[in-house]
Parts: sequence; C-alpha cells; structure tokens
Amino acid sequence: MRFPKLTGGISITDEAGKVIIAGDPEGLRSLGRLLIWLGEEDLEKWPYLPPGGHAHLHIYPKDDISEGSREVELMRLDAKGTGEMREGAKGDT
Repeated sequence: MRFPKLTGGISITDEAGKVIIAGDPEGLRSLGRLLIWLGEEDLEKWPYLPPGGHAHLHIYPKDDISEGSREVELMRLDAKGTGEMREGAKGDT
C-alpha cells in the first residue's frame, strides 16, 4: 500500500483551543489528495489491518510537515470488513 506523499509547505498547530491547518497551495492540495486517498482506499487490500481495525496514518513534524507542527493521526472511522463506525463518531446513523 502506497499513499500520496505530502509536498509543499504545511503547518498543523493548536492555538487557543483550536487546530490551525495552514499551507501553501501545493501543500494544501497534497493534504487534500491524501485525505481523498484515505477515504477511497479499499481496506480489504490492507493485509496487516485486522478485520474490525481502522485504517490510519501518522503525519510527523519535520518529516512530513513543518517542524513546529503537532503530530497528526488521520483515521478512517469505518472498520475493515464490518463497516461499523467507531463509537462516538459524529454522523453516526
């Protein structure tokens, strides 16, 4: 499984109780591509993800985004194999 690499400049910080995602146009587009990829990926093709598991990626400061950023975890709420949504997710039906 290969995911799109983040390019351009991206900063993810928390200030006064809110998350600030900022970037240059290339950085914001690459983050958008990564989010779309995670949303569209077929979890059945993730052999190391157990049934009922939730796909997730880590974005690290200095490696993937600007050095002053916070580490970020992007996670799919639907579980592999069952499609059940993670408890407490907004939009549960």
